[in-house]
Amino acid sequence: MTIAKLKPWLNLAQSNQFAIGAFNFNTLEQAQAIVAAAEVENAPVVLQVSHNALKYIGSGNHRQGLRYAAAIGREAAQMATIPVILHLDHGTYDEVVEAANLGFSSVMFDGGDLSYAENIAKTQKLRQITSELGVTLEAELGEVPKPGGSESEKDGMLTDPSTVSGFIEETSVDALAVSLGSVHGGKQKNTSIDLPRLKKINALANIPLVLHGSSGVKDDEITQGMQFGLAKINVATQLNQAFTNAVRHHLGQDTEVVDPRPYLGAARKQMQAAVQARMRLFGISGQAG
Repeated sequence: MTIAKLKPWLNLAQSNQFAIGAFNFNTLEQAQAIVAAAEVENAPVVLQVSHNALKYIGSGNHRQGLRYAAAIGREAAQMATIPVILHLDHGTYDEVVEAANLGFSSVMFDGGDLSYAENIAKTQKLRQITSELGVTLEAELGEVPKPGGSESEKDGMLTDPSTVSGFIEETSVDALAVSLGSVHGGKQKNTSIDLPRLKKINALANIPLVLHGSSGVKDDEITQGMQFGLAKINVATQLNQAFTNAVRHHLGQDTEVVDPRPYLGAARKQMQAAVQARMRLFGISGQAG
């Protein structure tokens, strides 16, 4: 199969109150784990690579990382029997443009730290480019922070519902990432999201909403959020934990091993299981047809 489009799946998920999982990869083994999980669950899947991962994959060169990621996504989609969407997560303006031209079917422009006016202006330009290429465009209002920082600082990053309608009308984006209290890099599932805020945003938005930083969010609040417009849910840290824990366990059991294949294979298997569990929670299993 060729790389699939995201927008039809977002609309289907929004209409039926489930969510498509968007899973970050940093290595070939992680990409394989994500696609293998989707095959077992018979689910469409978003194979996604972040701005920071591009630097790693490209050995310090973001553009080179984009080319590697595009090749991985293209080959994964061609070998898969389920829809594989290739998505750029937290891209800069230039990265979004290049990813769209390299064959990514979906891109996210991270304008969360820009002023409202500048975020709109840059997103408008990207909307013109992505529309011509048939690429799904996700934007962000508010900002999902990393762990740490004061509560007042975090509150200041939350999405303001009063800005949502205007932003969507001005930019015509396909999906909107919103800040509800989640954080990037959360290692414990003890974070609550602002569900009343989400309800207000959903009532004002006419497009699918996206949750970033889901790894630390309580599962019951994720499922509640899907009833109020969350149609794409990003997962990264939770998968990295599964992957790394498997490597750590294997090396602890065999201190003489030097061949990376046994422990990376074990990590790939463990991460696949973690992705499958997320897919079942999101209600996406079996949706590929």
